[in-house]
Amino acid sequence: MKRRDFLGGVIAGLPLAAYGEVRPPARAGRPVRVASASDIVQQFGIGDKTGFVVMDLATGQVLEAHNPTLDRPPASVTKAITSLYADAHLGADFRFETRIATTGPINNGRLEGDLFLVGGGDPHLDTDALAELAQQVASAGLRSISGRFYYVDTALPKIDFIDADQPDQVGYNPSISGLNLNFNRVYFEWKKTGGAYNITMEARASRYRPAVTTSEMTIVNRNGPVYAYGRSNGIDHWTVARSALGNSGSRWLPVRDPGAYTASVFRNLAAAFGVALPAPQQRASARGSVIARQFSRDLRGLQRSMLYFSTNLTAEVLGMQASIAAGNQVAGLRASARHMSRWASQQVAQSSPVFYNHSGLTDQSKISAQEMVMLLAQRNSQQGLAGLMKKVQLLTPRGDAATVPNVEVLAKTGTLNFTRGLAGYIEGQGQQKLAFAIFSADLGARRAAGISEERPRGARSWSRNARAQEKALLYRWATQFV
Repeated sequence: MKRRDFLGGVIAGLPLAAYGEVRPPARAGRPVRVASASDIVQQFGIGDKTGFVVMDLATGQVLEAHNPTLDRPPASVTKAITSLYADAHLGADFRFETRIATTGPINNGRLEGDLFLVGGGDPHLDTDALAELAQQVASAGLRSISGRFYYVDTALPKIDFIDADQPDQVGYNPSISGLNLNFNRVYFEWKKTGGAYNITMEARASRYRPAVTTSEMTIVNRNGPVYAYGRSNGIDHWTVARSALGNSGSRWLPVRDPGAYTASVFRNLAAAFGVALPAPQQRASARGSVIARQFSRDLRGLQRSMLYFSTNLTAEVLGMQASIAAGNQVAGLRASARHMSRWASQQVAQSSPVFYNHSGLTDQSKISAQEMVMLLAQRNSQQGLAGLMKKVQLLTPRGDAATVPNVEVLAKTGTLNFTRGLAGYIEGQGQQKLAFAIFSADLGARRAAGISEERPRGARSWSRNARAQEKALLYRWATQFV
């Protein structure tokens, strides 16, 4: 019998009444009075909206569970699954490549032909890296071109946004294409001087901060909404309510045509290095000889950053690239996510999670705590996620920071309005290790809140309550089972 089948049988075969009834004796020198799982669930009052499972990986024994088969949106916990999916299809040495190709010779600094900026989908390409690419072009002796400047962004499907049910202005819901820059965001900054505001829209990175020409901002007098968006003539037009600005501030705003954005910024950077290029034009494919290349970090580095900073763009690009590498047709996020759903169900018996994208930025995706733990229990999953997940601070029942000797919690969190997820591992000395998943969601409250506000009333307090429940459960498991 395969280990995955054994684990599935262990969970499915236990009666629901048995869950939460494990009461092991406290270890010597450890806290004795720790709330039971049932008491914790009652304390926080969202038990009917919560499912959790914790399993001993050495034995496959389910130590505690509550509503183990309750399907909930995993939010950004999805990224842990996307990381495993990328492992399975891309390989550790995979890197994205952005390149410059030319169709003719360079004579006395002049390219006799066309120049192509060709995207490979790199989700981490930023203005500093793009400047390095422009510098390579200048170092090749190029100063001007006789032909046209093209950009090619077809390595991945063009997607306007990750989730339609988000406010226009949130930077974590950008567009996606085969040519991405600065996580497909523009930096909006404002400073009040006297009675007027100075505003900038920049492709900001650590070293370079060029102004952008594909996004514009206008300050208007209105009570609401704070931001409004429109697009015309290839330009993202934003307005912001004057009353919401204060004296100074900044925020990242999404761009809706990443390819054009990247090409326009590259043109500005090239000019700074003495390379004059005409206005960029879109092209479906490239030709010519490569004269400059820029590579992303390797897959492991991309995964580590994705899980630590929970970057949605990285997750979506890695997920789609994995689907393509597996030989699948990918027309968009939903199509690619179906392939990941199918892959995940093949890893674990009695499992049928449903994903709508690869980042978790949706309440349409569904997975149970049981399915998540069974996936985490796989040997390949443990190896694939080793060293990637963030350490989670344990808290005592009173909310104080706690250190349990020789115990470490490594997990991925996920948060949407009225939705919370946490899944990962509790590791003890030697080979002792638990896998756990906790998913909570009040979908009725989420639907009622709508998308008009980034933080609807009640969402923050609900999230605090769900996180407190997680911390109480983690403290119990770390002190009683490890």
